[in-house]
Amino acid sequence: MKFIKDRFLIAAAGLLMVCLPSCDLEEANINPNNTTDAAVPVLLASTQANLVWAINDFAAQSTSTLVQQLAGTLNVQLNVTTYKYLPTNFQTTWNDHFYAGTMKDLKTIIDKSTENQAYLHYRGVAKIQMAMALGYIVDLWGDAPYTTALDLEGNPKPTYDRGADLYAEMFKLFDEGVADLNSPSALSPSTNDRFFPAATEALWRTTSIPRWIKTVNALKARYQNHLSKIDAQGSAQKALDAIAAGTFTSNADELKVSFGSTSDTAGPWYQFLQGSFGLNNIAISQEFITMLNDRVSPGVDDPRLRFYATDNVGSPDADGNYIGTPYGATIPTGAAKFGPYINTPGAPTNIITYAEVKFIEAEANFRLGKFTEAAAALNAAVKASILRVTGAADAAYEAKYASETAATIQVDGLQKIFTEKYIALFLETEAWTDWRRSIPAGAAGTTNGIPAIKVLPAGDTGTNGVFPRRFLYPTSEIDNNVENITSTSMTERVFWDL
Repeated sequence: MKFIKDRFLIAAAGLLMVCLPSCDLEEANINPNNTTDAAVPVLLASTQANLVWAINDFAAQSTSTLVQQLAGTLNVQLNVTTYKYLPTNFQTTWNDHFYAGTMKDLKTIIDKSTENQAYLHYRGVAKIQMAMALGYIVDLWGDAPYTTALDLEGNPKPTYDRGADLYAEMFKLFDEGVADLNSPSALSPSTNDRFFPAATEALWRTTSIPRWIKTVNALKARYQNHLSKIDAQGSAQKALDAIAAGTFTSNADELKVSFGSTSDTAGPWYQFLQGSFGLNNIAISQEFITMLNDRVSPGVDDPRLRFYATDNVGSPDADGNYIGTPYGATIPTGAAKFGPYINTPGAPTNIITYAEVKFIEAEANFRLGKFTEAAAALNAAVKASILRVTGAADAAYEAKYASETAATIQVDGLQKIFTEKYIALFLETEAWTDWRRSIPAGAAGTTNGIPAIKVLPAGDTGTNGVFPRRFLYPTSEIDNNVENITSTSMTERVFWDL
């Protein structure tokens, strides 16, 4: 395993430029000439920027293509569309973003904060972020190096931990992180916590710590819910227990990150879409746009469509419908472009939202046969998604899709929950996780999920028509650590995907 830092640290710089001019090192009792002291506060914002890039750069481009929200038309994105992606495609995401950019620096924060417990709150945040990174890595790749992975000088060929063991470590880190946040700490983050910033350390302790704990409970609910194929009842109850412990109660609570307002400091999606790669290699799929066109009634679209997509010459067409790019085809003349929800410099990047938590609550209650609670949660989830994307409620959409009762949700309840969640999770990696979870345990590799996606001719794919279920390990692992790799197939399943 080899770590490489690259241009994506510009994104970290974008966050740091927002932070550092207002960070008073003297007030925080930090000696900037002491590298041990200075490294901890400065590294925190960098790890957060890199974590956001890790889950929203090529990873999100790929998962959004695999679930056909997007369609790749050229080069790497076309390879993803046709299930012909290669180990080299994941080099930057694995090496630069997750391991070098995020996890190695998080380990530095944890180690330094353990040596000097004046930074105990920094250690708490770092442990929570490490848990987040592990969760994403397992969901995308499966087994992965961790226990021996972050000390390359001592172990250049780290062994791979099983995905199930990494999930156990993730939950442990969440708990340890919260314990640190609940402990006295001489020093705390403030503006350098870009997830939940505060003007002063004192204010961070009173306002940001509760938000971090709410986020941990939301993430626990997410990852317990991922275990639905392993233990449908138990995972549902544990997800609900995490929600009951205290989590988001509105869109205002959720964890989303804004980068800078210029093209150089903007977040991953905007930077990608402004380049020739983003303009020419990927587009919103016709399959996704068809789902949203006329969704309420003929001539009345899903209200989120005009935020997810934007008009182009010829789109909407003569019937008033937006035009997408057919999956596996080239971008047609007049195809809709990416809309303001994602394609503006300051557009926030989601990590976990209130709407997602309510969808989890709906699914977990449904699996437990609590249909009244499931219906109420689904209705709240749909309303929250509409509000957060468009800025306003939509009575017509809510009347059709957010008016479930205990009786109506028993008819195709999971289909309703997964479909609405799929629309709400536009361009988020979690959509691919849900699509895989929706496939019955033990089903053949050609079995479709919810929503059903277009099946390409077997001969046009690199898997003979079998759906991919995981990313490939990057070239650096194959070249330098092949003896420890546990799989080289994109059709093998991560541990929770039975």
